[in-house]
Order: sequence, then C-alpha cells, then structure tokens
Amino acid sequence: MIDSKILDEILPVPELEELRDQRVAELQEQGFAITNFNSGGVFYHLLMIACKMRIELAQLARTIVGGGFVSHANGAWLELKSADYSKRRKAAVKTQGYVTVSRKQPGEAVKIGKGQIVKTIKDINGDELRYFVLETTTLQKDALAVNVVVEAEKEGARYNVPTGQISRSLTHIEGIDEVTNPDGWIIREGADVEEDEGLRERTLRAWSELSTQAIAAKYQNVCEGVPGVLFVTVHDLHPRGQGTIDIVVTGTAGEATEGLLEDVREAAASIAGPYDDILVKSSVTVQQDVAVTVTVPISLYAEGLEGKAASVITELMQIRRGRALNELTHADIIYTLKGRLDEIRNVKVTTPATDLSLDSDKVIIPGEITVTVQKVG
Repeated sequence: MIDSKILDEILPVPELEELRDQRVAELQEQGFAITNFNSGGVFYHLLMIACKMRIELAQLARTIVGGGFVSHANGAWLELKSADYSKRRKAAVKTQGYVTVSRKQPGEAVKIGKGQIVKTIKDINGDELRYFVLETTTLQKDALAVNVVVEAEKEGARYNVPTGQISRSLTHIEGIDEVTNPDGWIIREGADVEEDEGLRERTLRAWSELSTQAIAAKYQNVCEGVPGVLFVTVHDLHPRGQGTIDIVVTGTAGEATEGLLEDVREAAASIAGPYDDILVKSSVTVQQDVAVTVTVPISLYAEGLEGKAASVITELMQIRRGRALNELTHADIIYTLKGRLDEIRNVKVTTPATDLSLDSDKVIIPGEITVTVQKVG
C-alpha cells in the first residue's frame, strides 16, 4: 500500500472524538435547534453514526487510491491495473510426470489402469499428495518395470516432489512390488497461482517491451510470463561471443524440464532481434545434505521432534520466490528452527560445514536431512 504519511497528506482520517467535537462546534455556531449533545442523548448517537461513516468513507477512499497504482495495488485491484498493460496473472498448473511401477521377478502382463492413484507417504502433519494415472499402461510379460504418466490431484508447486517421494499405491496392484518417481520424473512443472509480487514486477517491466530491439529486461519479462517459470536470468554481455544471449530458466521445480524450455524458447524467439544468438538453458539443481543437532530441556518429551525439525528445514529450502535459491546459511537454518519450534534451546549446524553461496545459475534443493536431539539439564 501507499505509505501512510503520503495518504495522511492527501486523505487524512480524523479521530472519532476530534471529528465529533468539530461537528458539535459547527452545529452550535450555526444555532442548531438541538442543544443536547450529551452522550446519553438520542441525537448524540445519530451524530456518532454519521462521524463513523465519515471515517469509514475516508478509509475506503485511501484503499481505492492505493488500488489505482500498480506499485501499491493488491489482489483483484492489481489484476485490473495489470490488464491495462496486457498482463494477466499466471494460472496454477498441475504437475505431470512419470512414475515407475516395477516388480522383482518376471511374470505375466499387468495392466495399470487409467485413474489408478499413487501417492506420497504422509508427512509430519499427516498430509499426503496424490497423483492419477492418465492412460492405461501395460507392464509387458516378463518385463520388470514400466513408466506410467501421472498428473497431480490439484494444482500447485508442492506436487513437484523430489525423487523417490511417490512410493505408494492407493489400491493394491497385483503383481507389482514397487512404485517410485525416478530422477527427472517431471514432464510439466506444477505451479501455484502467481503471487502479487510476481505479477507486479512483470507489469512494471512492461515498458521494457516497447523497445524496438530486444534488451535483457524485455527477454526477462516475456520469458517470465510463461506458466511454470519461477524466474529468468538473462546474460546479454556476449557470454559465448558477439551477439550471443544466454537465458537461464528456473522453474517451479528448480531445474526446468525440456517442455518448459521449449515454451521459453518460443517466447524468446517471438521478440528476438535478427542477429541475436539465443541459448535457453535450465538452472542446475544441487542437492545439499543438512545435519543439525538441536538442544532441548531434559524434562521435555521430545518424541517426533526430529521429524518436525526436518520438516521445517525442508520447507525452508523449498523453491519459491523471495528465497535466494543459490544460498544456504547457518543463520537461516538456526533462525527458522528456533522461530518455528519453541521447545528448541539451541541449534548447531554440522552439515554444510560453512555457509553456501553458489553461482547464480545454481539452485540448492534439500538432500538428506539429519536431525539429532540432545537433552540438557
């Protein structure tokens, strides 16, 4: 919203008692017939209602003024203003990918029917993510494994789970021993509805698209408009020689899929200059193990604390806007754990040994999370 000091200058909101006293003084000065302005009188209550309405109208006007500027609008107000710049909020997308179903010994052919549900194990909060098989697939006779295409039950980036997280079938499939999502399992990244800040940034950068020749900001804005793209970094200072431009794409799942890169290439080609040599590539995900020792009072019942702490660390390292994806510091881990779990007295981070700050095209994602609970008197 607009700074309150600016709003106070253009649309001040008076105090209720001050406004009441002003109105009473004005009425007395004009010789108003009613002279009983005491708090117990009927007219006093009518006057207070009118004053309250005056204050609420001023507050509404302040909200309307804020909604009239892209820099300060939120929610539906921001969508209305962004439409003036031909920008729309990116819709949520369902994750699609491959899940491998396998068996230990050869056997007869097995059909995995359309609509079959596979899911993750329940997390510390009892939540599980479900995926539906999109088309009937057959595990051929004597074959040990087959990939099936699945789609998330709902839209959202939370369905872009790491390798090995999808490991259950809702109903038993006769002849199948294991279900898992392999490395590079995602075909299309799931995405949440675009947040206000993302839409605001793209709208404010819309002026860059008026340039006759494509500049870095224009490439960034057009490419970030592709659903599934979290953000884009443009290297336009001839990274591979004269006239070359590298566009590094970070998707909502971190490393961008080939399908997403193709969409970005198409968007970039639509505005490319006649001599621009464009290379669209994905950022690179780097798995990072984290090990911490948390100290709690000796009298505390600490059952399940390891899981809670691991869940907090995993959430901290989730891929999202606002997080420095190529950085991981001890201070962030300690602050987050102590802020979310009140029972923790102290935190010692043993892995990584030091703070991490990788190249700008790297994305740190959680590897193995190890939490040790230590009780002290």
